[in-house]
Amino acid sequence: MKNNTTMIVLKKELTDMFRDRKTIIMNILIPILILPIISFFIGTVMNKSEDKVKNNLKISIVDKGNSQLETYIKAQKNIKIVNSKNIKSDVKSGNILAAITIPENFDENLSKGSDEQVTLTYDNTSTDAQTAVEIVKSYIDVYSKQIVSARLSEKHINPAILTPIKVVDDTAKKDSAVSTLMATMLVPLLLMLYSVTSTIAPSVDLGAGEKERGTLEPLLTTKAGRMSILWGKLLAISIMGIIMSLSSLAGLFITMKQKNGMFGNGAGFNLGAGTMLLVMILPILATVVFGAVELALSIYARSFKEAQTYLSPITIIAMVLVYAVMMKDPKSIEGFYFNIPITNATCLMKEFLVGIHNYTHIAITFGWMIIYIVGSLLFARYMFSREEVIFRS
Repeated sequence: MKNNTTMIVLKKELTDMFRDRKTIIMNILIPILILPIISFFIGTVMNKSEDKVKNNLKISIVDKGNSQLETYIKAQKNIKIVNSKNIKSDVKSGNILAAITIPENFDENLSKGSDEQVTLTYDNTSTDAQTAVEIVKSYIDVYSKQIVSARLSEKHINPAILTPIKVVDDTAKKDSAVSTLMATMLVPLLLMLYSVTSTIAPSVDLGAGEKERGTLEPLLTTKAGRMSILWGKLLAISIMGIIMSLSSLAGLFITMKQKNGMFGNGAGFNLGAGTMLLVMILPILATVVFGAVELALSIYARSFKEAQTYLSPITIIAMVLVYAVMMKDPKSIEGFYFNIPITNATCLMKEFLVGIHNYTHIAITFGWMIIYIVGSLLFARYMFSREEVIFRS
């Protein structure tokens, strides 16, 4: 009978939630679309900016000796020479991306075997300027190697003597390196934050919201047991949170596959079914924990506004705990992180995403998860069983 009542309450709450179009938009469509849209615009802007710099390098050259280096750089197809009367001012304003100052008697000193230096002037706060400088440095480096090669040839020495060891890259997942790196940062971040935030709105509505609408008291006068009502509401909140987490994950996969998106070329990154299952277990369990805690606090609150005040700090705390390990390398996470709430689940997801299955870390994290779930459910049950809380006004 209790199970039937719980399912009736669950069906009723889910029907009410999905009857509202805002629920579908906020909990399903936005999590799916928001990241791909952001990625599209970021990727488009980044690629256009980089292509613009690479194909039209606006630089200025100050060379009183008409050196061969100047001739060499000018010969590059993507170089556009801009005459500048005030280099520092033009660099700062963006009229030129960089300026090269070549000292007098540059070629003469090099021909005598002396070392020379050139000065690069650029704005290090500009991403375009930094891209331009890297390209210019590569040209200067090639020219420098040509001089070294010529000097060695004059002395009948093979230039290959300078590179006795050649390094060949042999990476396990060369094509998916960028995507995997971004995934280990964003997947745990998004899923854990959605586990916290996705349950707030339904918790407030099914707790304090029912109090304000005056529908909670009539519900309690029915044959439905108080605990059956609690489990029905809690299941509805948890299902809503899980749907939002899955929607967010779907949006992330779409983003991963985007060409010219912020994750690179969109190729080479795939999660196996086993990894997906392991990754999703943690936010699902976290959703149950936060759903129970938030529902308990919502029931305690006198009004919708008061409930939001109680629940807002939970989001801030969760963000701090998740962002604290966002940049952590999954292969070198210290053991104490797996004893910190929220952080432990985030770190474990990072390890799963790169194929690490540390059984000690898994046991510690899931052990804490069981404690969290039992504690949160007991807390919700305690709050829902107290008359002074239910009828607090």
